[in-house]
Amino acid sequence: MGVLQLIKQYYNKHAKEFISNTLNVDLKPIYDKFYLYLKSGQKILDIGFGSGRDSLQFYKRGFKVVSIDFAEEIVMRGKILLSNEVLLVDARNMRYQNEFDAIWASAVFLHFKETEILETLKNCEAALKSEGVIYLSFKYGESEIFRHGRYFNDFDEQKFEKMMAKVDGFNVLEMWKTEDARKDHREQYWLNIILQKKY
Repeated sequence: MGVLQLIKQYYNKHAKEFISNTLNVDLKPIYDKFYLYLKSGQKILDIGFGSGRDSLQFYKRGFKVVSIDFAEEIVMRGKILLSNEVLLVDARNMRYQNEFDAIWASAVFLHFKETEILETLKNCEAALKSEGVIYLSFKYGESEIFRHGRYFNDFDEQKFEKMMAKVDGFNVLEMWKTEDARKDHREQYWLNIILQKKY
């Protein structure tokens, strides 16, 4: 079984617990940075929406939202919680074209090997309108490691910049380090990135 199949299995098995632990985490400072690049009523693709926390925030703020995830149990629960469009889609295989003003991918690409990140970024580039933006986040570091049954690809600034040297379609607008917003994970840090499609 491949790494991402194991991760899908993990989220299907632990969906209830995962949603409970993440639904009420406050990411307001990060949302506020993201909103600086958006206009009212624009369309956002929430990749790997998980608990639905971020989709809820965007929908309440008046954005058009499409929420996708590749774990069936997450999608089933998302359709109950969310009022916007919720779809079972693997971001590595999505085929949107010039449809979204922004993409939100919080704690999603961190489960991908570099080749899969690069492939999915190409899909994101195609899905975004000209000069659209994408938010990404990774656990802070340089390791590739299995933690609690999941593969994690950690990034710091240098590792991310090295990977982005292989990417033509995006500029890095912002990159910043934050403490984990969960009270019981305050010793952990995250790398946050906002990219903008060049054309």
